[in-house]
Amino acid sequence: MISRWGAIAICRKKCKYPKEALFSQINPAIPVKHSKQIPQLPFAAEEFTPANIYQQLRKLHYIGQEKAVKALSLMACRHINRLKYLFVEGIPPQELPPKDNFLLLGPTGSGKTYLVNLIFSRILKLPTTVVDLTAYSETGYVGQDVVSILTRLVLAAGGDYERAAMGIVCLDEFDKLATSKSDAVFSGQGTTKDVSGLGVQKELLKMLEGAEIDVPVDISHSAYAPRQTMSTEHIAFIALGAFSGITKTIRQHNKQIGFGQQRQKELEDKVAYQIEEDDLRKVAYFQDYGIMPELIGRFTRIIPFHPLGKTHLKTILQEQIGQQYHKELELLNTELLIEESVMDKVVEQALEMETGARALRAALYGHIEAACFELYSQKRKSRRRLRLFVKEGHIQWEINALKKAKKSK
Repeated sequence: MISRWGAIAICRKKCKYPKEALFSQINPAIPVKHSKQIPQLPFAAEEFTPANIYQQLRKLHYIGQEKAVKALSLMACRHINRLKYLFVEGIPPQELPPKDNFLLLGPTGSGKTYLVNLIFSRILKLPTTVVDLTAYSETGYVGQDVVSILTRLVLAAGGDYERAAMGIVCLDEFDKLATSKSDAVFSGQGTTKDVSGLGVQKELLKMLEGAEIDVPVDISHSAYAPRQTMSTEHIAFIALGAFSGITKTIRQHNKQIGFGQQRQKELEDKVAYQIEEDDLRKVAYFQDYGIMPELIGRFTRIIPFHPLGKTHLKTILQEQIGQQYHKELELLNTELLIEESVMDKVVEQALEMETGARALRAALYGHIEAACFELYSQKRKSRRRLRLFVKEGHIQWEINALKKAKKSK
């Protein structure tokens, strides 16, 4: 009986265009010769542009973050085209720029992880894995080994190592790897790793740069688990982090060296802080925060995300969160009616919480929790309406039975 990897080896010898066939599975948006079946994407191959990726994101109701959306759309398009140039057109790697790694930085609830998932998993359907770095530790310590990040990518690619070697790895909670030497008292010393954070950073260095790594075939803590060699040369890494307290770190750094006094007044210590790309030019800021300069140097771009404003939050409430609760209550034979004044009040409360879009769900659910208790406790035969309204400055609710419309004779 031939093993799976043995079958792949035989296929490589017999198949005239193995790389082309492989690439057609990675992303069918690029026309590939000799591919028999090409799944449908939201746009045709000749329309595979950053502008069309951008438009698809807006159709999927991704709100705000104009610069970040355009930067990630371009990065995704260049990633796919680079693979095409290498494996379909046969252009030597040294004649092309290396793969890009991005660092997305911004307050919680600003849409960083959601944007990556929409572009690479939902639109492009690339092998993509989102890993929480707080669960990882240096090899030899309690916790998941860093190399198992690639194991998760292989699993996302259906066990195909070659397909996974051209995918996307999203490193969530990247800022939590900051060491205890961090000057950001608010976050660096309070919520980041001490013992293993620096070790994980060191192990990520070669992975982000591009190296041959022995990847476990299964997620396991055993050092004797079977492994398969895999290259990270064509894997794009996108790190995400809230970096709470980074504004204070920047102010302290500039104060020590005696400049940047004017800009210091603008960088406030808020959970929903506002920061621009020009404020992040110096790698020394991240070093003070607790991230190795060598690791920051592995990222092609550092893209700041801004806190969502009142208009964006209200749009998210109307088009996404409100519609989700509407669907849930429809399954209970209940119509949900949220008045405009209630939406404005929920948005104001979310802005006070400073946790972005996440705060919307918490604020809205807090007002309908008691009503949902009643709805779930009652029989679902009769049609009802749950109405949310503002009275004397407070959000209130009422449940009314809806009369059946009489049929015309």
